[in-house]
Amino acid sequence: MIHFRRIGHRLLASVGGVVILGIVAITLTYAMRQEKVSLQQNENALGLVTDSVAEGLAALMQGGHSKVAPDFAERLNKVPNIIDYRIIRTDGTQAFVDNLTFERVKQRNDAFEFIPRSAEPVTVVAATNPSLERMRKTGERIFHYHLKPGGERLVTVFNPIPNAEHCHKCHGKDERLRGAITFTVSMKEVDANVARTWQLSILVIAAALFGIVSLIYWFAHRTVVSQLNGFLTAMEAVAKGDSSVRLKATRRDEIGDMARAFNHMNENLEETYQRLREERNKLNTVIYNASTGIVVTDGAQQIVLANRAAEAILERSADEITARGFLDLLDDPEWMQARLGSDGEPATPGLRGWKGRTLSVHASTIRNSVDQIIGSAALIRDITEEKRLEARLEQQAITDTLTGIFNRRQFDEVLATEFKRWKRYGQPFSVMMIDVDHFKKFNDTHGHDCGDHVLAAIGRVLMEISAPAQIPCRYGGEEMIIVMPGVVEDEGMKLAETVRLRISQLVIDGLQVTASIGVAGLPGHEAKDGDSLVKLADDALYVAKEGGRNRVCRAKPA
Repeated sequence: MIHFRRIGHRLLASVGGVVILGIVAITLTYAMRQEKVSLQQNENALGLVTDSVAEGLAALMQGGHSKVAPDFAERLNKVPNIIDYRIIRTDGTQAFVDNLTFERVKQRNDAFEFIPRSAEPVTVVAATNPSLERMRKTGERIFHYHLKPGGERLVTVFNPIPNAEHCHKCHGKDERLRGAITFTVSMKEVDANVARTWQLSILVIAAALFGIVSLIYWFAHRTVVSQLNGFLTAMEAVAKGDSSVRLKATRRDEIGDMARAFNHMNENLEETYQRLREERNKLNTVIYNASTGIVVTDGAQQIVLANRAAEAILERSADEITARGFLDLLDDPEWMQARLGSDGEPATPGLRGWKGRTLSVHASTIRNSVDQIIGSAALIRDITEEKRLEARLEQQAITDTLTGIFNRRQFDEVLATEFKRWKRYGQPFSVMMIDVDHFKKFNDTHGHDCGDHVLAAIGRVLMEISAPAQIPCRYGGEEMIIVMPGVVEDEGMKLAETVRLRISQLVIDGLQVTASIGVAGLPGHEAKDGDSLVKLADDALYVAKEGGRNRVCRAKPA
């Protein structure tokens, strides 16, 4: 069965069609030409016959033998293949069977003698017959083809009889034509020859078609189609991953050039594949030996890769990870889906507690150049130690190393925050300024180590007695301060007294320690900012110092 999607069949159809049309056109032209030549030859033969008859008739008339003209016509009617022969006047009536012409001649030539006939004029052809009219008009021989009742084709020749000079004596010279010889013969033999010509032409066309189609088919398959099939087979092999395929490139035409180009392309592909394999092996080595867990899926979200780090972090084998699926890596599909993001939203990394550890998970959807999803990937890191170190560093950043309480930087942030709350919501808060009595004596008499021991001991006291909402900080030198959110000044005074008593119970290196404390709180004072409130507490502290130390003083009221 012919499939026109095959290039060989299309080539055969196109080239063969053009050639076939050309042969058919040439053969038909030849057959039609032969038919025309046969008809022309037949007409020439009939013309010669009618000319001969006309010459014989003219000889009879010139010899004064017109009375034998009817007998002459009758004898011609008996010739084989002649169906009808008539001599007619220009009006279509038969000559020599009535007295019309003889009487006209008698009028011009009294010496003319004839035997009168009793027959009436016989109309052979109507005066309006188109062929007769053409003959009268042109004075040329006219051939009229027609069919007899049995279907046989006939031809009637209207051969004009000119009114020659030798006719003028009897017939005058007014008319150009005297009449015509009509000659009807069968076209059976001619038509048979034409039919044989057509049959021969058809046989020639059929033979030529068979030969040409066979030749084109053989040539197309040998020179083009078989080569293309070879190319197709080779390309299918390459598509399956076999880049070692090579084509024969011995020809010196375009097919050979294509084969050489194909071989060169395969050589380059094989070299490229080799480099890609090497790079893939490198990448696999990096991925499988990476300390970060890596899990990758295909477009159907089936896991195709889980490295050793992922197995160690998740405490599951690669087969278990693959069986559970990408979204169930951490037993929470919704959380994992949120990490991937939805359509139009970017992926968001997140932290996840997992079996007493902290994991950092960064998942993303992989898309190709036309924005189609071709897979997903997740990077999983165990950051438990990092978070522990980070928390430790954060604590160190806000903690005073010597005393263990918060440092000045943290104090400034807390003070600013609490003052904003006071201004916005009216939430009360107080500050307690603490200064060690005679601290210089500790340093000068017993050395700086002793002073450090004192400060460290006071720091421990402040952390022990401070409630969760009370924030002890080292303000500078031997000064410490406690920020008390939600505490009014009266309550702050009570807490300050407790702190004073606890400090007065300390004995460091055989020396008793005491401290003076100043308290200021909001509401109850006018303070434009947190520093203003601290200044009020510091002023109260100096009042306590001047009042004999080891005591608590309240800031002066507004």
